[in-house]
Amino acid sequence: MNTDKSFPKVIKTAIPRIWEGLLGRKIDVNPFSQRHFETSKQFSLLNDDYDICWGLVSLAASKGKESLEESFPSPWEWEETMKKIESSGLTLVAWMEENLDSTAPYDETRRCCEELYFGSDKTRELLGREPKNQDDYGFWLEETPMMKRHWKKIPLPVGIYTGRSRKELSLALEAMGWKDLPRDMAICSDDGIKKPSPEGLDLLCRRLDKSWPLFFGDTASDRASLRALGRGDFMAIGNMLKDVEFRFSNVEDAIRALGL
Repeated sequence: MNTDKSFPKVIKTAIPRIWEGLLGRKIDVNPFSQRHFETSKQFSLLNDDYDICWGLVSLAASKGKESLEESFPSPWEWEETMKKIESSGLTLVAWMEENLDSTAPYDETRRCCEELYFGSDKTRELLGREPKNQDDYGFWLEETPMMKRHWKKIPLPVGIYTGRSRKELSLALEAMGWKDLPRDMAICSDDGIKKPSPEGLDLLCRRLDKSWPLFFGDTASDRASLRALGRGDFMAIGNMLKDVEFRFSNVEDAIRALGL
């Protein structure tokens, strides 16, 4: 799925809500930019977009100022912070809770992002709770499929290893016309397996009775997962990652290049 207009908008919309609604501070401008998002995707420990939102707001909150504009980290500051976290060997949450004077409420931040992604109706239908804001339409509606063929029309075994929750994935599968994909052919974050762990790829290989995966991805955590597995080929989609051997603008082009 093309998520250029979904998850970045979730983060951008959630930041002022958290800053004012959860932290009680002053909203002036919203400094989140595409550069912040692209920088985040260069680090394998930032596989979860809701964690990007929490990390940025937490770093801003730790400065102890009222103004979001004055507090928000620049893309360069965010990148340098992520390098420190990556070299520490800690998770994002563990490092920030250990090194920052204050952080944003973690669970509430995720709930805010989640409701923005699903929208009011799907929050009630799929998450089974009443949304805090009644008029959110759901940024998932702005996603578009990056391939047109059904999974059964791909002449290779197909599996999915994703950072999405299973309920988020259900919306993507519906949009793609893939609702009939067997449940055990998708590994999601709420299965307790998360990138950059290679466990999801290894499990799919065993279920599909294959040993050499072709993994299509667009983030550092995708590439790190395959590297940790130690076998297979990584097919980079889009322009987010640098220095990759195989890069394609979309999944359809990649599949055609494979002669499939």
